Amino acid sequence: MATLTFEDKQKNALIKKFHTLLGRTGVGSAGKEGILAGYRVASSRDLSVSELVEACNVLDMQLNPKLAELDAARKRLMASIGGWLQAMCVNHDANYIKAVACRAAKRDNFNEIPFVQLRSLYGSFNKMSKDLESVQELTAEMIDYLSINN
Repeated sequence: MATLTFEDKQKNALIKKFHTLLGRTGVGSAGKEGILAGYRVASSRDLSVSELVEACNVLDMQLNPKLAELDAARKRLMASIGGWLQAMCVNHDANYIKAVACRAAKRDNFNEIPFVQLRSLYGSFNKMSKDLESVQELTAEMIDYLSINN
């Protein structure tokens, strides 16, 4: 009998979770085939670990609308911080944005930021972006004014 690797054990656990979630969400065999067809595979065993994680997350969100709401709030915050960084001409990627969010929230893990704080930070970063735009417009107007009057 062959010894299973960590990845094999992880994949088997995800396949089990996938099928459990299918049952809990009430997705029948036709729905399952539709999900698998979206990944261009015939069996859940043909899915990669990342594809299984993705499929399980989608099914989890169907079961728990609060997870979907939390996920949407995280994405909004990331977009807001990304806009602020872009307005400041700072190069950034998703990891940099999450690090900024963690620092602002005083948390070690982006996924641990509670919903209320996600909303609050979203509003704060949007306001900072608008304030920055206003200051940049005012600065441009002052430069134009000074160049005309000198």
